[in-house]
Amino acid sequence: MADYRSVEIEILGETYKYKVDEPEEVINKILEAIKVDVEDYSKSFGKSKVNHILLLMLLNEKLNTIKAKNQIKEIIKKFDSLVEPPKNEDQTNETVFYWE
Repeated sequence: MADYRSVEIEILGETYKYKVDEPEEVINKILEAIKVDVEDYSKSFGKSKVNHILLLMLLNEKLNTIKAKNQIKEIIKKFDSLVEPPKNEDQTNETVFYWE
C-alpha cells in the first residue's frame, strides 16, 4: 500500500492541501512550477480567476501530453521501419539498423 503524506501550497492567498505518494523533491518542483505559472497568469486574468487559470493550465498540460504521446508513437514507427529482421536462419541473430 502506498505511503501517503500531506503537502500544502499557498497560491494567491489560498492554501491547497493534498495527499501524495510521490517523492518530495518531485512534488515540490511541480507545486513550485504551478505556483509560479498561476501567479504569472493572474497578472493577465486577475487574482479572482484562479479556477479559470488552473483549468487553462490543465488544458495546456493535457494538450502537451497528447502531443508527446503522438511524437513517441511516430518515433517508434520510424524506428520500427529502420530495423530489418534477419531474412533466414542461416544469418546471425544480429539486428541490422539502417539510418536515413
